[in-house]
Amino acid sequence: MKKIIQSLKNKWNVKSDLELLWIFFIFAVTGSSIVYVRKPITNYLFNKSTYGELEWYELIITIIIVYFVYQIFLFVIGSILGKHKFVKWFVLKMNKRIFFKTNNE
Repeated sequence: MKKIIQSLKNKWNVKSDLELLWIFFIFAVTGSSIVYVRKPITNYLFNKSTYGELEWYELIITIIIVYFVYQIFLFVIGSILGKHKFVKWFVLKMNKRIFFKTNNE
């Protein structure tokens, strides 16, 4: 476990264990917030509330929308909680990996 924590600290350029814990807290708050936001999104768009009720194309649309809402939530919540520089870097890095894949990576 210590190797994983040290690896994340090095990868994310985090100085202390407390700072890493704070970043985990930001991810936890963001993820929990998305759980509450997803249901109204699917209710509004498709008049269905659970993933099991959705057709395959509705599920894909919901996942895409929730992905972008998560990015916004992570950026806003992380900035409010004092980690603007980290979440900005993290969101940009995550989007580059998904949308701008190059042969060098």
